[in-house]
Amino acid sequence: MMIKNIIKVIALSGASGLVLASCASISESQCEAGNWADIGYRDGVGGKKRTRIADYVEKCGEYGQAVDRPVYLSNYETGLTHYCVYDKGFSLGENGSSYNSVCSGASAADFRIGYEDGHAQYELKQEYQRYESRIEESRDELADVRSRLNDSDLNSDEKKRLQKKARRLERRLDDLQWEFRDFRRKYNIDW
Repeated sequence: MMIKNIIKVIALSGASGLVLASCASISESQCEAGNWADIGYRDGVGGKKRTRIADYVEKCGEYGQAVDRPVYLSNYETGLTHYCVYDKGFSLGENGSSYNSVCSGASAADFRIGYEDGHAQYELKQEYQRYESRIEESRDELADVRSRLNDSDLNSDEKKRLQKKARRLERRLDDLQWEFRDFRRKYNIDW
């Protein structure tokens, strides 16, 4: 997939971030209501792990309530059909999240491809930010050296040393800016 297309997808899906909870939390009233179809579907759409049901069984057991496993799992699988798609995988990868291996079968391939495309975009963003950071640090360091060169109390040896350092920093900054332009050109990035 071309980077420009990836960027368009990011713009369209930027607001649909993925939030993955690390543990199941369920209230006593939810256990009593026993709406396992909704809970299963919601967990599937959210890409939660299948093992989440074990947490529900334990927690609801503390409240003296049972979990309807077949209903939960059936609706969980239905929810996964909405989660295990290219776009969700892309969002997960693009956000730098780790791969969530809840998908199986043919949908797992689409999800995985989306994740890999999104993760490639994430890596590009990270590299882009590294360039920006290194350029900014070099500019700051050069500004500091130039500021110190304006000190009227500098002796000639210190002035020569700072002038050398300034030239070295200017070359480094030029090199970084050229590398950054090449990087952006190579990946057709115009952010």
